[in-house]
Amino acid sequence: MPKLDIDYVRTQFPAFNDPLSAKWSFFENAGGSYVPSNVIERLNHFMTSTKVQPYAEFDTSAIAGENMDKATNFFAEMINANNDEIIIGGSTTMNMYVLSNAIKSLLKPGDEVIVTNQDHEANVGAWRRLADHGMIVKEWQINNDTAELEIDDLKALLS
Repeated sequence: MPKLDIDYVRTQFPAFNDPLSAKWSFFENAGGSYVPSNVIERLNHFMTSTKVQPYAEFDTSAIAGENMDKATNFFAEMINANNDEIIIGGSTTMNMYVLSNAIKSLLKPGDEVIVTNQDHEANVGAWRRLADHGMIVKEWQINNDTAELEIDDLKALLS
């Protein structure tokens, strides 16, 4: 297995050139992590060239739509899904809140959902808010000795 060239990786993140930013790196979530140069370049191009309503009848709008389709195709392929099985949104927090809110009317008091104690707030927060509507939120605990989620523990939560 090839060794990771950490010096090369660091050069890909411009934030590490700033003495203040170089002291810290937070990779715990998409909303607060430093991004590599290629992401900055793509976002810069988007903000300066194609930040328009996509799929309309003018050139930049058509390009914006094509770029969205390419991104959807890329992510679908990456996770082995069909394009109509994924949604790309502004943030995981927003997407999960919209999803949980959309199915709220289908839920009855006593319906259950299982989250894990290692999930990010973006996932569990949306479901925990539904507890106010009578839904039961169960937590699948990570095994402290193995740092894994044990399938037998999940089975015990199913009802």
